[in-house]
Amino acid sequence: MDAISPSQLWKKRLGDWVVNPYVGCEHGCLHCYCPAMPGVKFHNGGRSQADWGSYLLPKDGIVEALRQRLRKFTPDKAKRTDWGDGWVLMSFLTDCYTPAEAELKLTRQCLELLLDAGHKVRVQTRSALVERDFDLLVAHKDRVRLGTSLPYLDDALARILEPRATGPTRRQKMLEQAAALGIPVYVAIAPVMPWTQPDELRGIAAWGGKLGATEVFCEVLNPKGDNLTGMERALRQAGRDDMADQIRSYDKEAWAHATLATLRLLAGSRAFVPWPDTGRGWARHLPAEDADWLRQFLPANSMEK
Repeated sequence: MDAISPSQLWKKRLGDWVVNPYVGCEHGCLHCYCPAMPGVKFHNGGRSQADWGSYLLPKDGIVEALRQRLRKFTPDKAKRTDWGDGWVLMSFLTDCYTPAEAELKLTRQCLELLLDAGHKVRVQTRSALVERDFDLLVAHKDRVRLGTSLPYLDDALARILEPRATGPTRRQKMLEQAAALGIPVYVAIAPVMPWTQPDELRGIAAWGGKLGATEVFCEVLNPKGDNLTGMERALRQAGRDDMADQIRSYDKEAWAHATLATLRLLAGSRAFVPWPDTGRGWARHLPAEDADWLRQFLPANSMEK
């Protein structure tokens, strides 16, 4: 078992390594493209993207495997990249604070091992369950970052699109509590939806700035796998036909233009870190000068690594 794996997420300035204590995620966020990623598809027993949110496969033995790995994998040996500095991300293909973590505690045990070994850890979650582990984060606050995704602040909409995740306004309170304890925090405005208004984006970015966020990341809704199909279905069932119509017409060209417009809007925000897709797929749909503007935010060698 690869308890800790090299990660391409350095291209997003998130981390050089990643630990995923689980396969799957109970939150069931319909916009999520993780179920379309190889790290999930090849390890979830053949489940479809429509099953996302209905299964969670704990990685048996991951704690002991990580313990053994850390005997040789020291912070000095952590991979360094153009934008990274040996950070370990928890997690990418799952939410490390999925509800079952309350009892299983795989995340807490892995987090303890990493921090005791001197590693720098970035925690990404949509769950207020992380508050349980504030003691660890406070004790090692010089080597941690805690962040959450806030694509919008509409709790009713979140119940439709993120049915079992902690609501966004509660996630705000979680970050505020963390910041008050001295835990470094960050915000990911992701994914930005087709209907999101500029004032809402600016408001979330400004809130993150006032909170003292180390970074404010941003990425627009990325069509991948069947995520748009699930979103449209759920929105129509909830009577949000106007939003469902926008999802139906949302294609790769719309995604490219939304990426450009959103990142231009927020480019001047405090500690802003844009996430244009590193595959440069947007370049096929944008004028050359606009593609060049987005390209400036990518590491020069992102296509080679």
